[in-house]
Amino acid sequence: MNEQTEKAPPLIRRSIVKKYALKVSKERRAGKFTRVSEDFLSSVEVDLDSAIRQLVVADLSEVTALPDDKALVTGEALRKASLRLNTLAQLIIHRKVMRHPTLGITLK
Repeated sequence: MNEQTEKAPPLIRRSIVKKYALKVSKERRAGKFTRVSEDFLSSVEVDLDSAIRQLVVADLSEVTALPDDKALVTGEALRKASLRLNTLAQLIIHRKVMRHPTLGITLK
């Protein structure tokens, strides 16, 4: 019996992350890198997921549940959070490109 592992929905837009990483390479690393590996993209996604999980690290076992999927925050709060998440993703990508060793042409 084969059990299929359900894949989590993506947290990043891979094609846009690739373009941004190559832009950082061109502008900050003299265009040293011209390719982006799947491992690089996966590591960006893992780092972003970790940062999101760190937003709330408290023990929530004693917190009273919300009734019937009621949200406590407004659309404006979600918009602001979205802007900050994009900035966070930008920083993650930028730092990875900048600290990548100058070996080959592929960001790994």
